[in-house]
Amino acid sequence: MKKIVNTIIAITSLWLMAVSAAAGTIDTIKIIEHPGYFETQGNVFDIPAGRYKIVVKNMSGKDAGFVFNKGQNNVTTDNSSMKVILLKNGEQGSFTLNLKKGNYSYFCPIIPTPPYPLRVK
Repeated sequence: MKKIVNTIIAITSLWLMAVSAAAGTIDTIKIIEHPGYFETQGNVFDIPAGRYKIVVKNMSGKDAGFVFNKGQNNVTTDNSSMKVILLKNGEQGSFTLNLKKGNYSYFCPIIPTPPYPLRVK
């Protein structure tokens, strides 16, 4: 009987550890800034809500910036989700966010770029 109880406890513990590890998963979206445009490595349309690490690399040839916010066309609708990074040429930066359902956008405030959409379903 003691062996059965210990086996059940061990299986339950392993299951709880697996569930905790899955809940802590962070997906990564890589964005490379070039002169006047962004190259995205990873899906940014209709991604599931969850925790994401956004990694930005500046390959524009000059100092640049990166603004990420909730809303479309650079209109911020949630200041808590706004992130700003200033990067020298060749530099990389990142931040982690919990993205909820909605529309987001990112752009460079220094090198003119159109707003790029990121949609969370």
